[in-house]
Amino acid sequence: MPSSFLGELLLIITAAFIGGFIARSLKFPPVLGYIVSGVIFGALGRNIFHSYASLVDFSQIGVSLLLFTLGFEISLDSIKKTSKRILLVGVAQVLLTTLIFIPLFLATGENIQVSLLFSIIFSFSSTAVVMKLLEEKGMLSNFPGNNILIILLVQDMFVIPTIFFVPLLFSHNAVDTGQLLQFLAFSVKPLIIFVLILLFSKLFLSRVLSLVFRYPSHELTILATIFIAAVSIGALETAGLPQSIAAFLAGVLISEQGKNMAPLSEIRPFRDVLLVMFFVTTGMLLNFNYFLSHIPLLLIVSLIVVGLKMFITYVILRFSHFSPSSSVFISSYISNTGEFAPIIGQIAFLGAFIKPDQYYFLLSVFILSLLYIPFFTGNLRKITERLSKTGLLKKFINEESGYYKGFAEENLVDHVVICGHGRVGKQVRSLLDVAHIPYVVIDFNRKIIDELTGIKKFAIYGDPTDDDVLKSGFIKNARVLVVAVPDSFSQKRVIKSAIKLNPKLSVICRSHIEDDRYDLINMGVNSIIIPELEAGLRIGGEVLERFGISGEEINLQIRRVRRNHLA
Repeated sequence: MPSSFLGELLLIITAAFIGGFIARSLKFPPVLGYIVSGVIFGALGRNIFHSYASLVDFSQIGVSLLLFTLGFEISLDSIKKTSKRILLVGVAQVLLTTLIFIPLFLATGENIQVSLLFSIIFSFSSTAVVMKLLEEKGMLSNFPGNNILIILLVQDMFVIPTIFFVPLLFSHNAVDTGQLLQFLAFSVKPLIIFVLILLFSKLFLSRVLSLVFRYPSHELTILATIFIAAVSIGALETAGLPQSIAAFLAGVLISEQGKNMAPLSEIRPFRDVLLVMFFVTTGMLLNFNYFLSHIPLLLIVSLIVVGLKMFITYVILRFSHFSPSSSVFISSYISNTGEFAPIIGQIAFLGAFIKPDQYYFLLSVFILSLLYIPFFTGNLRKITERLSKTGLLKKFINEESGYYKGFAEENLVDHVVICGHGRVGKQVRSLLDVAHIPYVVIDFNRKIIDELTGIKKFAIYGDPTDDDVLKSGFIKNARVLVVAVPDSFSQKRVIKSAIKLNPKLSVICRSHIEDDRYDLINMGVNSIIIPELEAGLRIGGEVLERFGISGEEINLQIRRVRRNHLA
C-alpha cells in the first residue's frame, strides 16, 4: 500500500477523532465537529493530499454506503405507497429554487451559464448529512423524516441529467436535435437498466438466492449480497448514474430478495466509519486562503442561499397542505447544499467551464451551508415563533382547521385530547372507546381525519401546536392531554401551548429521546412513556414469568426498574 495513501488516511482519521471528541464534549452534533476539524486539518495538511480528486473519491465512498444501506431498508412496495403530493413537492422545490436563485447569482457578477449551474447545484440538499442527523435523533421513520427522505431522493434523481447538462450549458455552438436526443437518452437509460435488472432479479435471481438463503451459511449470504450489489452498481454506473445513486438502487433491489438483513449488520460499522471520513474530507475541500480573503461575501451569500431555500421549501409545503410545524421541520433540513456540489463543480472546473475562484466559491458556500444545519434544526421552535408573530406571515403560518359538527360540543368537558393519531394515538383512542370516555383527536393528516369523521368521531384537522386548533378541541375543559406526535420539536410546542391554555391539564407524552425527559418534566409533563423502555419491561416480565416468578413480584420489579430509569 503506498505510503502517501497511509498518510492521507491517517490525517483523516486523526481529524475525525479530534473533531468528534471535541464536539461530543461541547454537546455539539458530531457532524459539526467532523466538518470543522476537516477544514482545520485540511489547511494544515494540504501538502499530504496529491489532488482534490483524491479527497472527492474518499468522500463519496461513505455516501455510497449510506445510500446502499438506506436502499436496503426500503422496499419497492413502500416506494409505491409514497404520497404523490410529496413527490411533487420535491420536483417543485428543485425547479422553483433554481429559478429564484438565478437572479441572485447574476447579481454577484456571474454570467448566465454559471448562474444557472450554481442555481441548479444549490437547489440540491445533502442526503448524507441530513440522514445522519435524523438517524441520530431516531426520526428517520416518522412522518416528517419520511417526507424529508423522499424529497432528498427526488433531488438526487435530478443529478443525473445535470451532470450531462454541464457541457451543453457551456457549449458555444447551438444545441442541435441530436444532442437533445442524446441528453434525453442519457436521462432515461438508467431507469431502463434498473427495470431490466429488477425483472431479471424477480424472474431468475430470486430463485437462486432462495436456495442460498436456505443454508445457514453466513459467508454465502454476505458473498451473494456483495455479488448482486457489485453487478447492479456496475450496470447502473455504466448507464450513467452517479455511484451513490446506483448504490441506493442496488440496495432497493437486494431488499426485494428474501428480506435477509444479515448483510446490513455487517456493513453498518464500516459504513459509519466511511461516512465520518466523508464529513472530514468535505471540510478538507475548502480552500482556506480563498475563504479567509472572501469571508464577508461567502457568509452573506451562504446565509441568503440557506434562508431563501428554506423559505421556498416552506411555501411549497404549505401550499401542498402540510402543517406549519411539519413545513418548518422539513424545510430546515432541506435548506443546505448537497454532496454532489463538489462533483458537479469539479466536472465544470476540469472542463474549464468555470474559473478556480468560482469553484472555490461553490465549495465554500457548500461547506458553510452544511455547518448551518445543526443551528437551523436546533432552533426550530424559535424560528417558528418568530415567523408566527410576523404580520405578513402570521395568516400563512397559522393552520386552518375543521371538525365534525355532529358531535355534541356543549357536553365536551372533562375529556381527553389526543394529539397525533399514529400507531400510539390509535391504540389510546381504542381504549377510550371501550371505556366510553370522551375524547378529541387532532392530527394534520387529512386522510386520518376524514376516516374518523366518517365513523362519527370528533376529530380536528389542523396543527396541534397551534393555539386556535387546541381551542377547537376544548383544551381549556379537558382533563388529560395525550401527546403522541412523533418528533420532539412538535411535542414541546404542543405541551407549551396546551399548558398555557389549561395549567391544570394532566399531560402524558410519548418520547423516543431519553435526553428530552428532563425538558418535558420541567415543562409540566406528568407522565413520559418511552416505547423502547416499555417494550423491554414487557419482554422482561414475560421472561420472569417463564422462571415461575409471581405476577405480583414481576409488577413490583417492573415498577422498580421504571422508577430507577426515570429518576
